Amino acid sequence: MEPRCRTVVFRGFMKNVPLHPTTMYGDCVMKMITDMRSNKVRELGSVQNNTNTDKNNVEMSSEQYRIRGKLQFIGSDGPLYSYSELSDDSIKTKDFFISERKQQWGNLSDMAREQFYWEDPGISYTSTWAKGEGIPEGGRDSDGKVLPPPDTFLLMLLYPTTIDYLRLGDNFRQVDKWEGEGWNSKRVNP
Repeated sequence: MEPRCRTVVFRGFMKNVPLHPTTMYGDCVMKMITDMRSNKVRELGSVQNNTNTDKNNVEMSSEQYRIRGKLQFIGSDGPLYSYSELSDDSIKTKDFFISERKQQWGNLSDMAREQFYWEDPGISYTSTWAKGEGIPEGGRDSDGKVLPPPDTFLLMLLYPTTIDYLRLGDNFRQVDKWEGEGWNSKRVNP
């Protein structure tokens, strides 16, 4: 498979993640969202051993982050799989992830929620869908309440293992690696 660069919207850090007792990620688990029908989910294939690199340019400040780590997708029934080294499989943990998914759904804009009711991503655009027929406006019911997230909505979590930071203004570059019990930081040449 050809390498792909994926663009995702960073939705914040997940707080108080219930992880396996030997893993101390703390609050550095990154939240994003995606559609279960998207190519990125299919292309990841073997999701249990998935590693991903996310590149983020902060243009206003001339900074660049390359973040490598393990991805986990959270669906309507909880994690689509579980990393034994990252989390336990308890009901409490499953409920935590389901709650985080629901909260992220509620935090989306109406237009963002609507997209999860459209036809599959990447197919030809049709005028039926342009008129919004069959799509709940803003992902809300007739009383204006936010509907529950559809099965197509996934919370995507990135557990970073390597963060490569480059500040273009003065060519400062630092690589941080997760060493199991903490972060190891090293300044390197750009």
